[in-house]
Amino acid sequence: MKSFFPTFIASFLGVIAAFALGLFIIILIAITGINQEESYSSDSVLKLNLEEFIPEKTDNIPQESLFTGGPTESLGLRRILDLLNSASSDNKIKGILLENNSISYGQATLLSLMQGLQKFKESGKFIYSYADNHSQSSYLLCSVADSMFLNPQGGVDLRGYGTSIPFFKNMFDKIGIEYNIFYAGNFKSATEPFRLTEMSEYNKLQTRTFLTDMKDIMVENLAKNRKLSQEKIELIMSGYEGRTAKKALQNAMVDELFYKDQLDDFMRAKLGIKEGKKIKYISLSKYNKVAKLNDETGDDKIAIVNAEGEIIYGSNESGIISEKKYLDILTKIRNDKKIKAVVLRVNSPGGNAFSSELIWRELELIKKSGKPLIASFGDYAASGGYYIASGADKIVSQPNTLTGSIGVFMMFPNATKLLNEKIGVNFDTIKTHEFATGFSPFNNLTGREKELLQESTSEIYDLFIERVSKGRKLSIDSTKSIAQGRVWTGRKAIEIGLVDKLGDLNDAIALAAEKAGIKKYSTVEYPFIKDDFLNKIIKK
Repeated sequence: MKSFFPTFIASFLGVIAAFALGLFIIILIAITGINQEESYSSDSVLKLNLEEFIPEKTDNIPQESLFTGGPTESLGLRRILDLLNSASSDNKIKGILLENNSISYGQATLLSLMQGLQKFKESGKFIYSYADNHSQSSYLLCSVADSMFLNPQGGVDLRGYGTSIPFFKNMFDKIGIEYNIFYAGNFKSATEPFRLTEMSEYNKLQTRTFLTDMKDIMVENLAKNRKLSQEKIELIMSGYEGRTAKKALQNAMVDELFYKDQLDDFMRAKLGIKEGKKIKYISLSKYNKVAKLNDETGDDKIAIVNAEGEIIYGSNESGIISEKKYLDILTKIRNDKKIKAVVLRVNSPGGNAFSSELIWRELELIKKSGKPLIASFGDYAASGGYYIASGADKIVSQPNTLTGSIGVFMMFPNATKLLNEKIGVNFDTIKTHEFATGFSPFNNLTGREKELLQESTSEIYDLFIERVSKGRKLSIDSTKSIAQGRVWTGRKAIEIGLVDKLGDLNDAIALAAEKAGIKKYSTVEYPFIKDDFLNKIIKK
């Protein structure tokens, strides 16, 4: 017994020492790896693989742990554009090689990246692209290249835009579940799969219209980038002429059919590298660690508030929008005297109406404090996403942003038929007042309950209309005529008064600076992304 405590203490200290040594080794390896990446050779080529989802702000998605050996960060859109701008004036970077087969982000993000690449080309440096196969979106992005190379056994999946929507009403009818649906806005189509067996004429109209708009924007850009007529691009899509590499080449969709080793030979010849010598590629993630970005100067600040994801009441998770997370941020911005203007960057399909209203209110207080508020739209700024932005002094959108959807809906499932007839479960209820048990899926809604829910839906819709009418300086009747839950592209939205200007985030920042009357400024992005312990140490 006497030897127990000394042995226990020695063992305990040994475990602590082993843990400390292990942690030290991990940090040392990480720091050593970073130091190795802090220099790169002249005659380097920036290799871009832009297939994965790109958040608005760096790390605004769950990231892999350092222990897995995966990337420690997911670069945001603005950061990528800044890196492209830096590379354009970096003497060590001779050009860009795009290696994309498909992409996992929206069309407005794609357009912003394409515009960033076009700006890079103005420096006189080359951009080449290579793919085994191109998805439609990947092809659009890579069409900015000086030359496009495709695997001889590949193809280009260019065929236009289309959508197929599943409808569940018959299935739910069979299993005994009924949905009580309340909505305001004839074009508010989210509930259609639960109440119809096919698309309504309203939904067919809006879907056909915005798909045609997006197709036209794609055709215009492809025709410009590939130096083909728009009619030729339309014929290529109609005949699916990119389905094989040979046909893609015959139709001038690509410039050469190369295997990967032939691409390497081409790149060596372009760079003046001897046969067998290694091409000096640098990835975007590594370039992010070494690039010298143009430092922003000035004591004045412009706040960029990234509102990205679904709007969910009461949540504090990353990748979503909620009043719980954003009200404190917006209050701090309002009270920070160094912040002279605010850019609200919206990339959201919408969500909870109450949370949207609370965020809208705090943004109104920022405006009342005298700080200009400019909204910038990403892939989506629809429904609640448009709600929170509706009061902005100016709204800037990409032409292929999907926006509007000014409408409201509620859905309540009713499982009484399933429980009673299929399973044999029924409920017997006693209550002191008519609405005491709430709106339960285990009881049929009464006529009065349905009236109350429709009234509530209509009241929220009327408030939404009021917010948009006031913010956009439109009459109530005009607002109602363009609302109704209808989805618009950014290009159409500017025609009907929902958007002021076509452009990207940098255009919105410049507009905010102009409205605030400042020329020298720095930007600060919100929300701050929480870092794990090891990444904090490494980044220091």
